[in-house]
Amino acid sequence: MAKRFLMAMLLLCLMMPAWAQSKPATVTIWGWRAQDVDVWKSVETALKAKGEQITIKYEVFPPTEYDSKLLVSLQGGVGPDLMYTRRLPGARTQALIDNSYLVPLDSSVDLSNFDNVSLSFIRSNNKTWGVPFANQIVGIFYNKAMFDKYKLKEPQTWDELVQVAETLQKNGITPFFVSGKEAWTLAMQNAMVGVSYPGDAWIGKLAEGKAKFTDPEYVNMLKDLNALKKYYQKDFMANTTAEQDVAFAMEQVAMVFYGVWGNTNWLKTNPDLKFDYFPVPPKDKNLPAKAYIYMDGAYGLSSASKNKDAALKVLNYAGTKAYGELFSSTTGEITAIKGVTMPASKPILVKCYNKMVTIASTNRYWVGSPFDAGMPSVYNILQENMQKMYLDQMTPEELAKKLQDGISTWYPAFKK
Repeated sequence: MAKRFLMAMLLLCLMMPAWAQSKPATVTIWGWRAQDVDVWKSVETALKAKGEQITIKYEVFPPTEYDSKLLVSLQGGVGPDLMYTRRLPGARTQALIDNSYLVPLDSSVDLSNFDNVSLSFIRSNNKTWGVPFANQIVGIFYNKAMFDKYKLKEPQTWDELVQVAETLQKNGITPFFVSGKEAWTLAMQNAMVGVSYPGDAWIGKLAEGKAKFTDPEYVNMLKDLNALKKYYQKDFMANTTAEQDVAFAMEQVAMVFYGVWGNTNWLKTNPDLKFDYFPVPPKDKNLPAKAYIYMDGAYGLSSASKNKDAALKVLNYAGTKAYGELFSSTTGEITAIKGVTMPASKPILVKCYNKMVTIASTNRYWVGSPFDAGMPSVYNILQENMQKMYLDQMTPEELAKKLQDGISTWYPAFKK
């Protein structure tokens, strides 16, 4: 009788659905992106629908505090199961790798839905240290109604861009809103201009040490960028990105130098806003316009996680096309997963995704570049000095020299 009972119980267990046999687990995730709260709620729902008894606890920290908070916590032996990581090369993520806080994922996560460009931003020593979540594109976003009213077209050259700004200003429209108070946005602006003017190929020479920041091609770009400030809003050095978002959304300004992530805030403020995107145009009409694309970050597995099996299930789901569609439709951003159709309800994503796969710059000197691997990085130097140039406390030539001298202290190709 006892034997029959045991056999019946064994048969019952074998017939149980997966959810009834799996062990409940809570996976903690730390990140800096408040816009991802609903993403993780939806991931939890999707996993439970697949029979996984996994609860996801996502904690958000201010972006300026996140990296130090994470590192200090990990050093103290506490922290999340999964963590948002920055891109490589970069000191913040490299510190996590060097201290063995991250687990390489090549053998435990299916990464086949990512292209090599996206994965290159989170690879080091031939190992992949995270699952990419978004590719960002930066450039110029513009108000379509204003362009249509004055019969303006997307400029194909820098001089045409200046003419567009001139036309708008003459008609009482503020051409550009620039958030000069936040230095990182000025570094980003410089870099998005650079991939078209002086251009992708020139940056390639720069990376090889065959060009310098002090060359006329780059200095002239700085001069033209500095001259463009006559078309910025009054007192632009006192404004923030939050003020920029409101001004653009409320149609108080025609154009912004920004990233595709801004579209979510703009549409929340003004659901009827009609806007579009174009890459910064080149000075030389014979050079192609390029878009600055970079991977925004990745999800890494903590080596100290006590829920590695459940955490890996979350990571594997984050590498699927279903997750890519969920991410883009929820956040209004471009997933890093290839072959995902952008939601038709978000035409700006369709446009930007097309630009990402057709005119992405292969060379860059801002985030995700070899010039971001040491200190001081191009990012650091631009953050510290673009404000000075705009305030006429530093000439374009002096800024170029700052870049060349600073990077030359550590960049191998500049030290030869």
